[in-house]
Amino acid sequence: MTEQTPDQAAPVSRLLHLAGSAPLFPEELRVRVEAGARLVRFEWCVSLLIVTIRCQSSLYVTESWQERYLRGLGYSALALVLGLWGVPWGLIMTPRAIWINLTGGIDETATVLAQLESIDPTAEH
Repeated sequence: MTEQTPDQAAPVSRLLHLAGSAPLFPEELRVRVEAGARLVRFEWCVSLLIVTIRCQSSLYVTESWQERYLRGLGYSALALVLGLWGVPWGLIMTPRAIWINLTGGIDETATVLAQLESIDPTAEH
């Protein structure tokens, strides 16, 4: 059995897999953000009588507020169907999730760009 040197180690994929988009390299993502794209998450919840679980979607790359609004509608419908049934938290978390979704989701753009910067501080901006 031979040991691998760092040069022989399997390459690490730099592709970012985001929901609703083909995999992107960090540089491509930065260019899209500079052009106005945002990275957002949406909320939904699931209730089972006395237990309510708040969930967040994967990150989406969105180009406009209309796209964020339309994606949020689907997650709002999911929250309405699955989230209202818990007492008392389903009645509190479901309207909160719907409000977040209908106002464009949770903008994670700055957080993701900061994480990319910490991973590769030598990247050009």
